Amino acid sequence: MMWGKKAEDVVILNISKLTTVSDYFVIGTVETNVQMDAIIHAIKSDFRKQGLLQLARQELKGSSPNWQLLDYGNVVVHVMTKSAREFYSLERLWHKARKLSFRK
Repeated sequence: MMWGKKAEDVVILNISKLTTVSDYFVIGTVETNVQMDAIIHAIKSDFRKQGLLQLARQELKGSSPNWQLLDYGNVVVHVMTKSAREFYSLERLWHKARKLSFRK
């Protein structure tokens, strides 16, 4: 998914014991907005093939093109530029979340 499009520092956080908003955050870093768009498209396509649909009709694009979020209910995907990831520091905000390991 993300790593196939060369996202960096992909992290999966299990936040299920910390909030009712979602169970998992998937966070990845990209270098360019073109790469971000390619990853968003790939995720939406992969999830659609698995029968998973977004909760909202449109993905949330923050006030900046540096962070896009896809909400699938139990899984929320964050695709961010390096500067946005450092600024918003979701891993620090959710530091009590358990990091999950995965295979690329």
